[in-house]
Amino acid sequence: MDTEAQLKRLQEFEAAIQKLNSLVSETKDFPFYIHSIHINGAKRTRKSLFESVSYPALQARTLGSIIEEVGKATDKFHRLDIFQHLDVLLDTSSDPLARRGAMDVILSVEEKSRFWIKTGTEIGNDAGSANISLNIRNVFGGAETLETYMSAGTQTSHVFEFCLAKPINGNPDSKIDITAFSLTRNNQTYSSHDEILRGVALRWRVLSRLGFHELSYGTTWRQICNIDQDASLSIRDSAGHSLKSSITHNWVRDRRDDIMLPSRGYYMRLFQEVAGLGGDIFFLKNEAEGQINFPLGKGFIISASLRNGLLYPMKIGQSKISDRFFLGGAQSVRGFKLNGIGPREKRDSLGGDLYLAGGLSLFTPLPKLKNYPIKGHLFLNGGSLIQVNQSRRLVDNIQNLARTPSVSTGIGIVYRSSILRFEVNFCLPLITTTTDKWKKGLQLGLGFNFW
Repeated sequence: MDTEAQLKRLQEFEAAIQKLNSLVSETKDFPFYIHSIHINGAKRTRKSLFESVSYPALQARTLGSIIEEVGKATDKFHRLDIFQHLDVLLDTSSDPLARRGAMDVILSVEEKSRFWIKTGTEIGNDAGSANISLNIRNVFGGAETLETYMSAGTQTSHVFEFCLAKPINGNPDSKIDITAFSLTRNNQTYSSHDEILRGVALRWRVLSRLGFHELSYGTTWRQICNIDQDASLSIRDSAGHSLKSSITHNWVRDRRDDIMLPSRGYYMRLFQEVAGLGGDIFFLKNEAEGQINFPLGKGFIISASLRNGLLYPMKIGQSKISDRFFLGGAQSVRGFKLNGIGPREKRDSLGGDLYLAGGLSLFTPLPKLKNYPIKGHLFLNGGSLIQVNQSRRLVDNIQNLARTPSVSTGIGIVYRSSILRFEVNFCLPLITTTTDKWKKGLQLGLGFNFW
C-alpha cells in the first residue's frame, strides 16, 4: 500500500508540474512587471549588489521575460559564491496602489561563512609545491574576496600573494582585482641562480562567449642573486636588479572536453606584453599557443599542438634572462631535459627571444584497460629556441630558427588521475644541437598541461 500511495503522489506531482508549465507557456506573453524586490536574511550583503544583479529583471515587461531574467539573476547570485542557500518566490504585489500586472520578487538567502581556508599541492615541470590560502568572502558586502596565498616548493622556494577582487556591477564573469606579491624562484638546477620578484598589479578579467580575457598593468622589481660559484659568465653578467613596468593581455579559448587528457576539442591562447611604461626594461613580447584533439574511434585519439613566441627588445642590447622563453622537458618537448633546448653557456640554460615548438601524439587503448583512464602514447615533438640578433632583420632570425630544430620521438603510457596527469615515456632524440641537454630513455612527467 505504501508503494501504491507513493506512486500515486508522484503521478499527482508530475501532473501538477505539467499543468504549471502549460499555464506559464500560455501566459508568458501577458503584460507583467516587477513592482518590488524583498530580501530576507541578508546581514552583510549590500542592497546595491542585489540592485545591480536584478536590474535586467526590473526592465522585463512580460511574465516570460520576468521568469527568464529572474533565473539569470539567481544563477549570478549562485556563482558569486556568497550564499549558502537562495530561494526565489514570485507573487502578485501586495501593494494596493500597484498597477495591474505588478509582481513582487521575494529573495530568501542564507549567507556563507565569511572566513575559509584552502590547502593544496601543485606538481608539474619537474617541480612540486604545497600551498595554503586564507580567504575572506564578501568583504565589504559587494561580493568582494580578499585572499592571502602562501606557497613553498622545490623550484619556487616561496610565494606570498595578497589579492583583493571585486565583481563589476555584480557580474561574476567580470572582475577587477589588485594584487601584491613576492616570490623567490630556485633556478639552480638549470641556470645557476635564484630570482626574487616583488610587485603589484591591477587586473581586469572577463569571461565572454569568445573566451577568457585578462588585461593588467603591473610593476615588478626583479633581482638575480645567489649566483653559483661555477656559474657561467653570462649568468654573472645578469646578476643585479631590474624594474619592469608593463601592460599585458592574455586571451584563452578552451573548448577541450578535458584539460589533462582531452579526446576532442581545441585550445587557443594569445599573449601580448609591452614593457617600458616606467622602469628600465623595454620590450615587446608576443606568444601564441594552439592544440587540437580528434577522436579516431575505438578509443584512439590524435592530438596536435603548436606554439611560438617572440621577445623583441626596444633598445639596443640583449634581453634580460627574467623575460626570456625556455623550452624543453616532459611537459614541453619530451626527450630533452627541463629547459634543455636553446642557448647555453657551460651548464647554464640562458633562454631565448624567439621560439617555435610543436608536437603530434597518438593515444591508444590498452588491452583489458579500456574502462580506465590509461592509454598508450606515441609521440613526435620538437622545437627551436634562439636569441634575436638585433643587427639582422627579423626574417633572418626566423630563418635561423628553422635551421636549428631539436626533435624527438617515443612511446609510453599516460594515466589521468583525478588531480593530475602522469606520463612514463621512452624517448629517442632524433635531431639535437650542440647546446641541447637531451634525455634518451625513460622520462617521467607529472602535471596538468602537456604539449
